[in-house]
Amino acid sequence: MTALHLKSRLRIAALALGVGCLVLYLSKTSSWIKQLDASFVMMAMSYQKGEQFVYQLDEDSNKITIGSLSKKQGQKNHPQSIQITDDPDKIFEQSPPSALDYAIILTALHKHGFRDVVLTTNLNWDQRVGIETQGLGRQLGLFDYSAISLPVTRVATPRPVPDMLKRSLIPMAQVTGNHHQLPLINHAPVPVHADGGKHTLAGFSEVESIPPTQGRIQLLAHWQGQGLIPSIELLTVMIAHKISPADIRVSCEDHIRLGKNGPIIPIDAFGQTPVPQEVSASLAPLPAEKLIAPVAENEAPLKLPNPPPIALIHASGKESSITNTLSAERLADLIALSHHYPIPENRTSYPRLPIWASLILLLDVALLSFWYGGLVRSIRKLAYVVSALILIPLLFALLAALLYLTQHWLSLSAPLATLFTVWILHVTRLKRPLPQQNTTP
Repeated sequence: MTALHLKSRLRIAALALGVGCLVLYLSKTSSWIKQLDASFVMMAMSYQKGEQFVYQLDEDSNKITIGSLSKKQGQKNHPQSIQITDDPDKIFEQSPPSALDYAIILTALHKHGFRDVVLTTNLNWDQRVGIETQGLGRQLGLFDYSAISLPVTRVATPRPVPDMLKRSLIPMAQVTGNHHQLPLINHAPVPVHADGGKHTLAGFSEVESIPPTQGRIQLLAHWQGQGLIPSIELLTVMIAHKISPADIRVSCEDHIRLGKNGPIIPIDAFGQTPVPQEVSASLAPLPAEKLIAPVAENEAPLKLPNPPPIALIHASGKESSITNTLSAERLADLIALSHHYPIPENRTSYPRLPIWASLILLLDVALLSFWYGGLVRSIRKLAYVVSALILIPLLFALLAALLYLTQHWLSLSAPLATLFTVWILHVTRLKRPLPQQNTTP
């Protein structure tokens, strides 16, 4: 019987050690395990009370960069509303403006020093696509970033992603967490007749199949089988911070991170963020016709702040407002959102300890399980519960000490998996009936 128990204890310790080694290997190769270990690191950082921390995991070097959130605003430039009126002085060719009128407006914006433009008006005309829309596309290409808003929806048969939306696409490789509660879309029903090329992006103005939520802004939608599409609000924040879709990291049900140095935007499970309550002062609106009209002798030329603001084109006239893709309230929320979020500061990078350090922990847990296996059956289960209640906090305390003293982090997923496996195996063993002794004389 002693040999049988010894063999059983060795088998359990070896199996638990094998599970730990497997998880340790996956912690170097699996993004999911890497993110889990990074979450453990953030939990260990919580001993520094009074600060909110954010992290960035470099999956190639296994370095975790941690920073505290700054209370200062982190935006690079503000939006400035460029208002399209009903054109009482008949400066434009048409009212609402034609493709040629928009091309003239964009030319004037670029001439005055604007380098980014966001259009929240409809760029769809009844006439056939021709020279005017091609000219508008060339003017859009003058800017560092140009963004267009358009509605999206879901239909029975998925449609191809339009080029401008495809450039804004956030690949699923940059997304963690459960994305299945995000609005599902697969069609952009309104075509856009002008495209400025690789620097022209598109964000959705609304998801037609889902009504808006009061007090919240929809930032993300899931294009079926492709990736995540940003709203025009999120796209404007990205442009304000000069962040491309390749630099976005989305943690569903938690936050959107704009690059290593950009802001952190909180989101819920549906990809929504609260409407900002504290609104900073915005730049005064500028009528579009003022950009085109010649400057009078006694009038000072238009002077832009440095860096130049984002030109946010919106229609304010009674007749021209039918071209808006956003309501006045949504426009105000967009402006508030663009300079609302703090940026990380005091950033420190923590390399991962070598594999042998984790192996030592795994061996310790396996040896502990072997020793516990020799305890009396009646107290073995209690011993495991007590040891788990002690060991788990000790592991996090060890991780916190390493972060503070050596500026390194240690994978906790493997030792925790080993400990959990040991507990499951011994509980299963406890439930097995004892072998019947032969009492026959």
